[in-house]
Amino acid sequence: MAKVKITTFNCENLFGRYGFMNKPWTDRQGGFEKLIQVSDAIVLEPGRSGKVKPQPIAQEQRATTAKAIVDTAPDILVVEEIDSLPTLRIFNSIYCKNYFDRIISIEGNDIRGIDVGLLVKRGFKADVLDIRTHADEAITGKFLKSSSRLDTSSTANAVFSRDCLEVDIKINGVVLTLLANHFKSQDGKPTSSQKRKNQSKRVKEIASEAISEGKKPIVLGDLNIDIHQADYDNSLDELYTYNKLKDPFKEMQSSDLWSHYYSSKKTISRLDYILVDKSLSVGSPEFFRQGLTPMCKQYTGPRLSTMKGNDLEASDHCPTSVVVNM
Repeated sequence: MAKVKITTFNCENLFGRYGFMNKPWTDRQGGFEKLIQVSDAIVLEPGRSGKVKPQPIAQEQRATTAKAIVDTAPDILVVEEIDSLPTLRIFNSIYCKNYFDRIISIEGNDIRGIDVGLLVKRGFKADVLDIRTHADEAITGKFLKSSSRLDTSSTANAVFSRDCLEVDIKINGVVLTLLANHFKSQDGKPTSSQKRKNQSKRVKEIASEAISEGKKPIVLGDLNIDIHQADYDNSLDELYTYNKLKDPFKEMQSSDLWSHYYSSKKTISRLDYILVDKSLSVGSPEFFRQGLTPMCKQYTGPRLSTMKGNDLEASDHCPTSVVVNM
């Protein structure tokens, strides 16, 4: 029997850094392509303080993001808030030291360009059979009228805020269907709540289709709301209460059932989920919290050795894992 550790992690703004074409053509060492290629995977946008982080600090923070991943030691990792496939490849190479050898991502709908992805540990015995995107699906049941993601009326009609990246992986003769998601965030608007409800309903349908085809679905990602929060709007109910899936974290004590630290309010909540096919044997639910900022006083355990200050957390989310017995 094989034990497969499956993890989801919102990496928090894992963006790529591009070379600037600000030199005369004759001075461009290595040619045009070298200057426009992704050369690193660091945050260049303003941080929570409003200031742009210097490159060395950004690199240190990405080293911590990578260490949180490697120390979690997943066999299969789903990530959210990543910039692109090239950025993810560079991040794996520079910061994760090629921990993964199969990396998948497809551009989605987010106007910031943040996407979801899936990675498989180097040497792990698994066959990637199929990859499907649902980014172009419209809430009408058809497809988006416009392919431009600058057209906000078009993206407003998309089911998924980013994508539901669907990947079939065969392990020990069993096909797992991984459904990688990053649902619509909470902003207090009724339209956002309805968007999550649409996403929840559609993911349930995709999981049901996988079951009908003899596959074992696993839904995972940042679903962006805590079903136990005081103002919960029932937006995940369609998916969370689906009787063909189960939540391995359900029996965890409520005081320990959280995966996200909201720094401006200094509060914790569970935004990250893994829901697995009911027929699978699953154990070891885990939140890896060592990469959280020291400002998060709700966690009193050790921090990663790469952390050198309050602003160098791995992410505001925790890697969230289960072990599936195959």
